[in-house]
Amino acid sequence: MKILVIAPLPPYHRGGIEKVVGEVAECISQSHSADVNVWSGTLGEAEAGDWNGVYVQTYHTSKRVGYASLKMLKDLKRYARDFDVIHAHGSSTLIPLIAALGAANTPLVVSPHFHPVASKKLLRAVKPFFERTANAYALGKATRIICVSETEAQAIRERFAVADKIVTIYNGVDVEAIRKAESYEFNGKLVLYVGRLERYKNIHRVIEAIGCLPRYFSFYVIGEGPYKSHLEALIKRSGLSERVKLLGECSDAHLYRWIKTSALLVNWSEVEAFGITVLEALAAGTPALVNDKFGLREIALRFGRAVSVISPKSMSPREMARAINDVAGADVGPVDLDDFRWERIAAKTLALYEKVLGA
Repeated sequence: MKILVIAPLPPYHRGGIEKVVGEVAECISQSHSADVNVWSGTLGEAEAGDWNGVYVQTYHTSKRVGYASLKMLKDLKRYARDFDVIHAHGSSTLIPLIAALGAANTPLVVSPHFHPVASKKLLRAVKPFFERTANAYALGKATRIICVSETEAQAIRERFAVADKIVTIYNGVDVEAIRKAESYEFNGKLVLYVGRLERYKNIHRVIEAIGCLPRYFSFYVIGEGPYKSHLEALIKRSGLSERVKLLGECSDAHLYRWIKTSALLVNWSEVEAFGITVLEALAAGTPALVNDKFGLREIALRFGRAVSVISPKSMSPREMARAINDVAGADVGPVDLDDFRWERIAAKTLALYEKVLGA
């Protein structure tokens, strides 16, 4: 079987969609008799070559055009028939639309990674039109739609007439690598956030809460994004430079060590289809405190006391600090993550491809 996966950015880029694309493509290529190609946009120079046994080809693009590329569309129209299945990711971009326009008769699978609410005012204004046009067309052309949570699946059902196409396949976690990681030496209790630096992620609310906690609490942030300068200013203004650190991006090996070191992982995002970092925390034996919304709420319901929930927007800094203090360092107990291992997620995805071809 020859599979073409199309994504906004390449699998070696740091991000949730890229993590899913990379892990699944690598597992399928190494463990099954399938040839996986990944095409994606890139914000740098276009390039092509082998990445961990997967052929990756990138096309120069920008975020302003939804990571779309006219050259990608032309190549897709030319080579679509060479692939058995085309799998497009990212409904907040134009990638699924490009795939739908170029796939011709090749079966199309779409993973929307759908957010029901836009994160910025401008996006909120155009989102209804974008859903009625680009999203509706791409999902209408899809043979199957893979959602990463039941919460996301329900949101798709409510907005699009595609209920019969939806399959839920959760995201995964590298359980063994995380459990083998060694923690850093650290004095005190470390609260950790991992992900994009965006206002809707509510990282600034965590910083406000840290200011109300004893000095032995620290907050480290791993990731990059457009809200970084605002966070830097808040840290300086709050006098928390010694306790709050923005670490930027780091490799998976260092990330897993920081998760092992932390007493608590926080993800207070207002909009999250799933939340891979929460699973990574559980694999490390670290409790998580998440926003009681969308996909994060679903994870909390599944894993009980290992994942606690709050509603940060309705809480004062002292109330948030109390919630952090109550959960940080708690014993999460045994957590069964076997269903979330990447090799199982890849096997389910490949089985879906085979079912699509047999339909």
